[in-house]
Amino acid sequence: MSGSRRRFLFGTAALLVASPAAAADDLTERIGRARAKVRTLRGPFEQTRTVGLLATDVHSRGTLTLVRPDRLRWELEPPDDVTFWVAPEGLAYRSAHGHGRVPAANADVSGALDDLRALIGGDIEGLRDRWEMRVLRDDAAGAEIEATPKPNVTTHLQRLRFALAPDLVRPTRVLLVEGPRDRTSIEFGPMVINGPVDDGEMRPLP
Repeated sequence: MSGSRRRFLFGTAALLVASPAAAADDLTERIGRARAKVRTLRGPFEQTRTVGLLATDVHSRGTLTLVRPDRLRWELEPPDDVTFWVAPEGLAYRSAHGHGRVPAANADVSGALDDLRALIGGDIEGLRDRWEMRVLRDDAAGAEIEATPKPNVTTHLQRLRFALAPDLVRPTRVLLVEGPRDRTSIEFGPMVINGPVDDGEMRPLP
């Protein structure tokens, strides 16, 4: 085999080995650039919670409101009737049965909140600090990424997948896998980008 032929084959093999990481790098960079133009994101979703110990799935509807860089409101309609706020100061919730807060100083909770923000519409590079990223699809119809926790990361999730519309901003689907029979899937409806959001909605009552 000639030297030039050998160099070509070895170079091609190296490119193939590096391509998954390179593809993830390229896609997350493009997602970051697309999200940099976003101030707010709002729209409906349908959530299906599958728990192995329950006989049936739990279906919920709600509305997502994101104000970049760091505020998320997750509102579930009745009969759930509960609203969650994710913010730098921690997690807060309010329901018909009461309200409460979890401080951001809790390392496990803080990490999970950062992951949620990054997944839905925040800093995608921040997600890569805790998760190994693999590109499942990247084409004219949008993109889909699968992530698994890095060895040194403690999380109750075994795997997560999320899909984005062609603009790489609007989420279309999220799958959170906790175990073989426990998972949550979320399907998003039409998302409004940079629409008006009342600041009071993004801050829970004291």
